[in-house]
Amino acid sequence: MKNASGAPILDEEVMTIKSNLDIAKKYLAPENIDFLESYGFLDGSKGDYSIKSIDHEDCVFSYNEEGITKCAFQSAYNNQETEFRKPISCHLFPIRVSGAQRNILKYEEIYECRDALAKGKQEDISVFEFSKDSIWREYGEDFYEEIRNKFLKKFN
Repeated sequence: MKNASGAPILDEEVMTIKSNLDIAKKYLAPENIDFLESYGFLDGSKGDYSIKSIDHEDCVFSYNEEGITKCAFQSAYNNQETEFRKPISCHLFPIRVSGAQRNILKYEEIYECRDALAKGKQEDISVFEFSKDSIWREYGEDFYEEIRNKFLKKFN
């Protein structure tokens, strides 16, 4: 298996991921566990970490269930096995954060999200509104409301 860098993670998330590895492994396929045990999950260095992906595609913490790719951490969180939901970059996706102060938010369009975008159009929910929980988690409710009032009202 080849390795490629995946989702960016914050320095403070590294230890949280390490402490939740055994919980996450319960959801993973044997090949993902083998990869983790051989290569670990972390790429980069302080200030520029990312999670390893397998074969330049799948996050080492992803698994498939009935044709849907899921996150082992999110599943453990949903099953109340951990308080760690998932790395914030994953929770925010398809919003990507950049800038030295992590204050530049951009939508990243990828092919795999086309069905979600179509559903959002059908239900009249923007990517920003869909990402409300993750934006609140990272930036707070006041930030979300300020941006919503400033930009979304322009389009309504």
